[in-house]
Amino acid sequence: MTSRPTTQSYRLSIRIDGPNGRIGPGKIELLRLIGVHASIRAAAGSIGMSYPKAMRLLDELGRIAGGPVVASRHGGADRGGTEITPRGALLLEIYDRICGSASDATADNLAAIAALSTSVKA
Repeated sequence: MTSRPTTQSYRLSIRIDGPNGRIGPGKIELLRLIGVHASIRAAAGSIGMSYPKAMRLLDELGRIAGGPVVASRHGGADRGGTEITPRGALLLEIYDRICGSASDATADNLAAIAALSTSVKA
């Protein structure tokens, strides 16, 4: 017996293209994971991304946001770490608002796609 797709099987994925680059789910996930791990290397590794690629993506996010989205602390008793800057936190908040609004606006259409995929084939 195969399971039928539900409305939850279909979700919106938002990518924003701008003059300084793109913001999308991958970069946003990396930024969120830096908040969790307090480390660029650990955040990147947790999603199978290389450290150099993570740095390129963070540089691009910084260009888009008009300033750094993360800040690193070096050495010391806590052995350093990385944190999301207020600008990075604001970028996450704005992206989440955009995604929430778009999801709300498209919920009925996503349900219609789910209904199509579960309807009897002619």
